[in-house]
Amino acid sequence: MDETLLLWVNHGWAHPALDALFSWLSSRDAFALPLALVLLALLATRWRNAGIQLWLVMLLVVGAGDSLGNGLKHLFAQPRPCYSLAQQVRQVGAAPGTPCGANLAGMPSNHALNGFAAAAFLSLALRRAAWSLALFMTAALVALSRVYLAKHFPSQVAAGALIGTAWGLAWAWLGLHYFPFMRGWRPAPPQAEPHDPD
Repeated sequence: MDETLLLWVNHGWAHPALDALFSWLSSRDAFALPLALVLLALLATRWRNAGIQLWLVMLLVVGAGDSLGNGLKHLFAQPRPCYSLAQQVRQVGAAPGTPCGANLAGMPSNHALNGFAAAAFLSLALRRAAWSLALFMTAALVALSRVYLAKHFPSQVAAGALIGTAWGLAWAWLGLHYFPFMRGWRPAPPQAEPHDPD
């Protein structure tokens, strides 16, 4: 089932526009880093020092989550599809049959783990429906990119998403309740426009 779903997405969805989109979403340098800077700008503009503080904690959460994901990769030592199915999968920008990345580093997907950890952390901390929707949709697209590009099996991406969500929620809950620099922190509501009485 895992292999069938992967090949359906990898081959059945093949399109040059999706190749470009998912390659971009899957790039840490071209997408993840600029996204982090955009989040910094949005949080700082809207909530100033509190927003910058929250962004720094988010970086800690993502960095620790990345280390957790690497440890789990070493523990489970599951192959990536672009190794175990190298002759069958379509790899964007690579010759057919070319193995990719580290062989036994498939479980879980760190892209999915990090994306969902950041989304869950900021969603619980901010309690803003629009932010939550945008963050989780972005994380889901990044996770999907890893299947489309045959970097991870769907089960490895799903595991990363579940672990990342739990990780982000746990850090947000702990921070909001126990960390001195986050205890009781809530962004101030947006300022209402002044209303002149008639």
